[in-house]
Parts: sequence; structure tokens; C-alpha cells
Amino acid sequence: LLTGEGDPVRAAESLLRAGPACVAVTLGGEGALVATRQGVRAVPAFPVEAVDTTAAGDTFTGYFVAADAADLPPQECLLLATHAAAIAVSRPGAAPSIPVMAEVKQFSL
Repeated sequence: LLTGEGDPVRAAESLLRAGPACVAVTLGGEGALVATRQGVRAVPAFPVEAVDTTAAGDTFTGYFVAADAADLPPQECLLLATHAAAIAVSRPGAAPSIPVMAEVKQFSL
């Protein structure tokens, strides 16, 4: 909506031209992508049984930003955030569904 582009990759690339170092895009059941000046990386959604998607976006964003603040590379931020969101949607509720980091790291193994 911000760019007028229908394709998520083109939308992310358009946003990059506006100045940020990276752009993350969530794609629901299709996964997520991150675009940087080095290119675009995508990951599929992790196969979990979705119970409640209420906190999926907030969980993804929180984990992505926290990983970025810890100076992890964008691809690692994307994987961490996608894992956290997968855990969150497998649980009911909003705040109670958000996993702690230890759970996300275990899920990633």
C-alpha cells in the first residue's frame, strides 16, 4: 500500500530507494522476505498448525528489530523473527502466545 506495488519484492525494493538499510515484509502463510542493497532473501512460512494469528505480526516485528539492534545480519534477523512468529501462531491469545528467546532458539535447531 505504501508504494503502490502489488508485488512484495518490488514494494520492498521501492522502499529501499527511500533510504532504509533494509526492509522486512511479512507474507502470512507464504513466509517473509528481507530486502537490502545486496539483494532480497525470502524464507517460507514454517509448517505449524495455526491456532491464533493475532500476535504474529507484532512477534515478527519485535524479534526482527531486537535481532537487528543486536547487529545480526538481516538474513538472521529474518529467520529469528519467522521462527518466533511461527511459535506465536501455534498458541492461543496475543501476549501469552509470544515466545521467549530460549523457545525460539530451540525451535530453530
